[in-house]
Amino acid sequence: MADPVLVGDIGGTNVRFAIARRGFAGHCTVSDVSVMPGDGFDKFDDALNTYCDHIGKTCPERALIALAGPVDEGHVKLTNRDWIVDEKRLEANTGLKRVRLVNDYAAMARAIPELPESDFRLLQAGDPDESEREPILVSGPGTGVGMATLIPVGTTNWRVLTGEGGHAAFAPFNDRERALAVKLEESHGYVSRELVLSGSGLNAVHKALCDIDGVEWEELPPAEIMKRAGQGDRICRDICEIRARGTLYALGDAALMNGTKGGVVVTGGVAERLADWLAAPEALERFNNRGPMSDYMHPIPIRLLLSGEAALVGAAALHFDEGTAG
Repeated sequence: MADPVLVGDIGGTNVRFAIARRGFAGHCTVSDVSVMPGDGFDKFDDALNTYCDHIGKTCPERALIALAGPVDEGHVKLTNRDWIVDEKRLEANTGLKRVRLVNDYAAMARAIPELPESDFRLLQAGDPDESEREPILVSGPGTGVGMATLIPVGTTNWRVLTGEGGHAAFAPFNDRERALAVKLEESHGYVSRELVLSGSGLNAVHKALCDIDGVEWEELPPAEIMKRAGQGDRICRDICEIRARGTLYALGDAALMNGTKGGVVVTGGVAERLADWLAAPEALERFNNRGPMSDYMHPIPIRLLLSGEAALVGAAALHFDEGTAG
C-alpha cells in the first residue's frame, strides 16, 4: 500500500489539513482532519507547521496542498487572502521532503469520482448517456468562485483542466440584475461573476441593492440575510435569487462552451446555503434555456456537492495519480 500523504485545502476563509491514504479498493480516505480559520495565521507556513506539530512523528514526508489561486511554477498568491505560498520555501521551513501545490479546484474536481452519491444533492436528473464517459464541470461560489473541468482519460482515469472562470464578466439577465451591474461598476469598475455570486462580494451586492432602492445599508451576516429572505424582505430575497440564478446561468454558459455532458457539480459554502434557491424551477431554467441549444442542456445532470472534505480527498487522488508516494 502507498505511503500516506499530508493534504491541504486552503481557501479564502479556512485552512483544512488531513492525512490521506489509498485504500485497498483504490479510493482515497482521509483522517486526522483539522479545520482552522486562516485569520489565525500571519502566513501559510505557520498554519502548516502548526498541523505538522500536532501530528508529530507520524506526519508524512510528502504533502500536496490545494490553494485558492493560480499556480505558477510552484508559487501561489492566494486570490482572497494576502498569502504567498512557495513549494521550496515550505520544504525548507517545515521539514517535509516534498511539497506540491495545485489549484484548489483541481483537487475539488478530482474528488468527484471518489465520493459516494450520499455526498451530493440532485438538482436536475438530466438524461446522461451512461455508455459514454463525458467531461464534468465542477464550479460554484464559496469565498470566491472556482472552476475546473474533469476530463475522462481511457476507461478509468481522469485529467483536470483548471481555469479562472469565476473572474469572467457577470452577465445580467433582467432589469434588476442590469441595475445591480451598473451600480457595482460605479464602485468596482470591472464586475466579475465572483463579485456578484461569492461570499467575498456579499456586502458589495447588498449595499448596491440598498442604494438602488434608496434604503439605508446595514451590514448583515449571511445567516441573517437568509432569514430575512425567508420572511419576505425584498432586498434579501433578491440577493438569494440573484446569486442562485446567476450561479446556474454562469454554469450553463460554461457547460455549453466546454461540452460537459457528463454533468455539472455545484460546489462551495455559498451554494450549500442556497440549496433550495438553486433547486427552484426559475434557477434551473437559467441553466437550461439556451434558445436553439436548449435540448443540448436538458440531459445534463446537475448535482450539489455537500462534502466539506471533498478537496482533501481530491488532493489525495491527485497525489496518488502522479505516483509520487513512496
